[in-house]
Amino acid sequence: MIPGTKKEEAGGQRRENRPVRDRKVCRILARLLLAGVSLASSCASTTSQPRLVPFPEAAGTARPEGDITGYASALDAVLSVTEHQLGLPRLRGSLCLYPDHTSLEAGLLGEGYDALYARQMADTLDGVGGPGAVLANEEALLRLSWPARTSFLAHELAHVAEYELAGGRRGNLDQWLREGLAEWVASRVMDALGFGSHEDRRRAAVLHVRGASRSWRLPTFDKLLTARAWRELPDTQARTVMYDEAFLAADLLIGKHSLAAALDYFRLVGGSDDHLANFSQAFGEERSSFQEEFTAYLARLLE
Repeated sequence: MIPGTKKEEAGGQRRENRPVRDRKVCRILARLLLAGVSLASSCASTTSQPRLVPFPEAAGTARPEGDITGYASALDAVLSVTEHQLGLPRLRGSLCLYPDHTSLEAGLLGEGYDALYARQMADTLDGVGGPGAVLANEEALLRLSWPARTSFLAHELAHVAEYELAGGRRGNLDQWLREGLAEWVASRVMDALGFGSHEDRRRAAVLHVRGASRSWRLPTFDKLLTARAWRELPDTQARTVMYDEAFLAADLLIGKHSLAAALDYFRLVGGSDDHLANFSQAFGEERSSFQEEFTAYLARLLE
């Protein structure tokens, strides 16, 4: 449901992202849509323009469950937790709500995604978070409850924050940490808003991974390193389990070190593509060492 931002060329080569602020990205995408940017035979019309919901200029206080009745209040609630309680950077930008998967696909094309990749994402995902914007399929979100939509926004806004920390760059980093941190942030946000505890999220992840391990071989840690590996998994169940593995890895890493160390990792990405050195500098240990620790930790959880 929530892959994060993975702007890559078809051959898997990394492509840097341009910083985008406020409503600029949505206006650009809307103009591209109106110009007819689309796959297949459909042509963009005025109904394909994204509906814009700006991020609040200053996040308020966390709202109880009953106070979240729209995207503006959901954004305010999520950002109040990420900024005031978790210490993530203040975000400027917009939620761009596209009417359906076809218009979302066109918007992703306008953002520079590879055509095949844009189609895959629009067909299978609810949205994508990138520099200064969350692009979402509103038709898909309407099928979700407000707690589920809030969780979606928290995950994608975490990706926006990752870009903000890295100066707008995607950089060369471990995909499991990108997705794991977004899942961890979403869990903490839902806990703070009263939608469910972080410990419940952790237990659910363990149960899901344990159940999957009885039916098929789990992805190894090295399969969680690249965005391409996630994209090429054969089915949705495998991808969902990878999110749970990544969440458990991030939860272990942050518990061992700190959230501040994880945020420092993304700051380092802004200036260096040496992901192993960035990991070592941010967390004070080699990634290979943590990989061994997590593999043993996961084995114990699945006993």
